Amino acid sequence: GSVTFVINNNDKNNRCKVEQYHVKYSTEEEYIDPMTLEDGKITVLVPQENTVIEGRVRYQGFESWSPWISSDSPLKEKQTGDDIGFLLPIIIGSVVALAIVTIIIFLVVRKKKSEIKYDAEKAEGNTEESKKLNKQMEEKMIKGND
Repeated sequence: GSVTFVINNNDKNNRCKVEQYHVKYSTEEEYIDPMTLEDGKITVLVPQENTVIEGRVRYQGFESWSPWISSDSPLKEKQTGDDIGFLLPIIIGSVVALAIVTIIIFLVVRKKKSEIKYDAEKAEGNTEESKKLNKQMEEKMIKGND
C-alpha cells in the first residue's frame, strides 16, 4: 500500500525554504526535492500497514538537518494549546478561592465592627434596651414621687 503525508513546520519557519526532505521507512531511504511534490504531500509505498515512517528537513543555506520526526510520535514540538487545558482549572480554582476568602474577610470585619459599635453603645448606656429601661425607671420615679 501507499502512505501520503506532509512534513509541516507549523508556519514557524516561513522565511527559510526547504531544500530537501529525507524520508526513511522499512529498509528504504529517500531524498526528495520539494519542487517535485504536489501541495507538499509525500507519497511512499510501504510493505505493511504499520510501517514506521521517519522524516526530516534540510533548509536552503544550511548544512544540518532538522531533528527526525516519526509516524510513531509525529508531534515533536511542545504544544502550547495543551498547557492551557492544564492551567485553566488551576486559574479558575484560584479565582474562586480568592473570592471566597474575600467574602469571609468582609463578613468577619463587618461583624467585628458591629460588635465594637454595640459594645461602645453599651458602655455609654445608649442601647435601645437601656434607653427603654431608663425611661421606665424615670416614669416609675415620677409616679412614685406623685
